[in-house]
Amino acid sequence: MIGALAVAAATLVGVATPAAPPASAVTVARAITTASTVQGTLATVAAGGMSGGWLGWTIEVLVSGNADPVGEGAAAADGSFTIGVDDAVPQDGVAYVVAHAPAAAGHPDAPAAAFASVFPGALPTEPVVLNERTTVASAVAMAQFVSNAGVSGTAPGLVNSAGMAANLADPFTGALAETLTTSPNGSETSTLAEFDSLTAALASCATAPFADPVRFADGTCAELLDVGSAAGSPSGAVPVDTFRAFAEIIRNPGVSPERLFDVSQTGALADGSPVLDRAPVAWTVALRFDGDGQSLAGPGNFAVDYQGNIWVINNYQYNADPHTPVCGSDKLFKFSPTGAMTTFTGGGLSGAGYGVDIDPHTGNVWVANYGFAAPAPGCPAADQPPHNSASLFTAAGSALSPATGYTQGGLNWPQGVAIDPNSSVWFANCNTDTVTIYPKGDPAAARTIPADQLNLTQPFDVVDNGRSMFVSGIVNDSVDTIGYDGSVLASSPGVNAAFDHPMGLAADAGGTVWAANSAVIALPCPTVPNPPSSDAADPTAGFQAILGTTFDSRGMYTGGANPYIGSIAAISPDGARVTQYTGGGATVPWGITTDGDGNVWVANFAGKRLSAFCGTDEASCPAGKRTGDPLSPDLTGYYFDGLVRNTGVAVDQSGNVWLANNWDEVPIQTNPGGHQIVAYLGLAAPVTIAAPAAVVVPTPTPTPTPSAPAAASTTSTAAPGAALAATGASAGPLAGAAALALLFVVAGLFAVRTRLRSRPTKTSARR
Repeated sequence: MIGALAVAAATLVGVATPAAPPASAVTVARAITTASTVQGTLATVAAGGMSGGWLGWTIEVLVSGNADPVGEGAAAADGSFTIGVDDAVPQDGVAYVVAHAPAAAGHPDAPAAAFASVFPGALPTEPVVLNERTTVASAVAMAQFVSNAGVSGTAPGLVNSAGMAANLADPFTGALAETLTTSPNGSETSTLAEFDSLTAALASCATAPFADPVRFADGTCAELLDVGSAAGSPSGAVPVDTFRAFAEIIRNPGVSPERLFDVSQTGALADGSPVLDRAPVAWTVALRFDGDGQSLAGPGNFAVDYQGNIWVINNYQYNADPHTPVCGSDKLFKFSPTGAMTTFTGGGLSGAGYGVDIDPHTGNVWVANYGFAAPAPGCPAADQPPHNSASLFTAAGSALSPATGYTQGGLNWPQGVAIDPNSSVWFANCNTDTVTIYPKGDPAAARTIPADQLNLTQPFDVVDNGRSMFVSGIVNDSVDTIGYDGSVLASSPGVNAAFDHPMGLAADAGGTVWAANSAVIALPCPTVPNPPSSDAADPTAGFQAILGTTFDSRGMYTGGANPYIGSIAAISPDGARVTQYTGGGATVPWGITTDGDGNVWVANFAGKRLSAFCGTDEASCPAGKRTGDPLSPDLTGYYFDGLVRNTGVAVDQSGNVWLANNWDEVPIQTNPGGHQIVAYLGLAAPVTIAAPAAVVVPTPTPTPTPSAPAAASTTSTAAPGAALAATGASAGPLAGAAALALLFVVAGLFAVRTRLRSRPTKTSARR
């Protein structure tokens, strides 16, 4: 077989100079140098303005990790302020400014409004604007780092979050950010109207909190704090001001969404911006990113690196016309923590599907090349991608694998990939029911675990739980637990009633492994599973029925096949016990991951929703929630109209939950790919990922191979960015990768059960 690294890394490396950063990134970078004073203006988006002026408002300048202000002062009647600062921003920290309103006349004990804005890296030297938009933007993006004690956390997540806030509102003008107001966001999704509704609620509190004494006898500010308290953390802390209240709401957005909506209805916006006409199912704030707008085509799965960059694999070549058949993608993408995209090619990339992982020791990125493409003649026979390779890139995006990719070890339509503590790379071969291992990342030493030693039919995903490897088998409802030596453990669950077409796998810090039970998906491998009997109905009927299920504009099920057929399963660290859980709006779960608290996040292939479940650490869940209980609403999940059919899911160091918009809702089978990745901002507990110990290039036993072309890179100028700290902090496991979308229907490459079942029930008692 072709494949060992035979050419020196210097021959293979060739990275083009990235394009200039977008204007928004330049603006933020210029504005965060050292300052001895902070200047700015208070403003409001309310239609009536601040009729009484800004006298009485006090200003505090603070830095992360310090509860005491580093500067204090007061606003002038026109809202302007200049604050002297006597301390510096800590390395890899943030600065933030908070303004507090005076008590309302006649209501000395009632809470008043607070505005805020956050700045990554250092104090701003240009004048800033604090208003409702900057406050909501900061609370949303920084939700996981905001508490009554102030803002604190570790890099890179803390700093990256401050940069993401600038994708919602400009901290120097107070205006809506370009990312929020333009494609693929803007009028194309509900996020802009939702954000405006949140700012309208705060505008009511800031300018006329007692305008509706019948409904809000204690004022709308008190109502906001009360809603924040209801949505609060397990500690039960009551937010001390509106900035903290909005952060609490974002952390648990499904609690009493109608109450916040009612407050938003009392505040009219000066510019007539669109607002929601009814309460959302949850106050989640999600943004879409499409890079250069002409490359993403079926993004399938993610890997997050130690700096918070999101590495994305891609199924297809891009063509905006869905009726034009396409071949396999030859691109790998890296999105910055704020959405700027860099493209890498070379190394044998070939229609990658599900498999991507980062070696925590070296930072190198491994990709499994499944070989997606429309069948010939749509993608001509001469251009059909192979289905037997893997690609390897450095952390800088330079290809280390040859032009053919690595093909050793019997790779055969590989899907999931994972890296064990020895830097050995594991691949699930969905066509041959085997698993390939590259010991210590060396393709030349590859070995294959044969099918007759496994209990897997069409293996899909692989994950390391710190003790052993777990591999899912979709068609025979199985998960195998495999020792690092390649032997199936005696405690392996194998075929189990708690599994139901398991796909994505994820491990938490304690070693519990979670499986996403799709209920109806079978892989698009060359061998189609046989129907249950010779007279069985069309084996594609169940899946086709799910594709026809309909939902309303809030994600409520309105007709068609019952969509609530999926579930998740928790596997004990040794594999001996398996428990199934349902709910949370799960509709054909595909990808799955865990966050920094061990809670579980699920990407659904139907219904445009993200699902969440309480993990094994019940202390991190809302009061009364136990392991496996849904955290997202049962009927809708965390619905977002900007989703399509989702596969991969990941959580980053800022607590953003990323989803892959992989397949169009009504796909043309020869070009079904979606065109964005989506971030739910500040929703999950941040993960921690250690920096690699060293950049190490593997040196496998050489085998003569053709010279590979140099890797190419380009940087998108369409996505916003910010000047972010480049250092990492805190050690921990890499957030579990999740699944990708697959082309099921083409050429009969999938099979599903012949009938849909009612919602499954738990198969064992809670632990």
